[in-house]
Amino acid sequence: MEPEGVLDLIHSAPERYDTVRAALRYRGDGLVRKEIRESIVRSEAGRRAFDVSEREAFEETERAIDHPEPDGPFGWRCRAWHADEYHWRMETDLPGGGVNISAVNGRRRWPIGGPPGSGLWWEHRVGGDPREDDPRWFRLANDHYWTFYALRTDGICGISGELRPLDLTVEGPITWAGREAWRLSGVPGADWDWGWDPDPLSWGADEYEVVVDAERGVLLRCASRLRGEDFDALEVEEIHFDEQLAREVFGTRQPLPWR
Repeated sequence: MEPEGVLDLIHSAPERYDTVRAALRYRGDGLVRKEIRESIVRSEAGRRAFDVSEREAFEETERAIDHPEPDGPFGWRCRAWHADEYHWRMETDLPGGGVNISAVNGRRRWPIGGPPGSGLWWEHRVGGDPREDDPRWFRLANDHYWTFYALRTDGICGISGELRPLDLTVEGPITWAGREAWRLSGVPGADWDWGWDPDPLSWGADEYEVVVDAERGVLLRCASRLRGEDFDALEVEEIHFDEQLAREVFGTRQPLPWR
């Protein structure tokens, strides 16, 4: 398989299944994120990319730069169900125990509370600490974008396009989470600078990696690495396609049994 074939596979993922249910794990490294954030402010390339003047950069370095992550490893686990744009669900494990549930259960119709086509979105917690006690970095765990980009790929963020500027190589087939897959690795080319926005990958990596389901095209792993170590990685631990998902999946306020 050539890199272009794997990118095409990623691009087609949202059309390759009707429903998906997946258990995922995110892992980050706060110290490396801090290092990269400070490099952006202090480097000439970073200032140029973000249109920051030398004076503004100096002022930034004179005061503490905001770092919401802890000084070390952090992360979370979640479970996701997706049937279509108006029927999806996430259950994210809270740092102190308990579960945060967010879901969309159908379309909202005017004048009930939204324009035609908007989703009937809701959120609920079972156990755990109050929301105001969450660490600041945990807001990403409850943002469905950061979970579903792996499963919806170009349906959300166009990640195959974000990977194209990299010098890419393919390894495989391999096995990940019981699925046959291709490992696509990429390094920034000679012309790379901070101006390239790799979202939802992370700035500042010297290597990026995605593991792509060979049949469905979803990302079973999506990682950014610096000096050979992951500092941002979302990984599928278990995944199932084309199950019949009852409407109650998107409406119940209690955690669902997984098996």
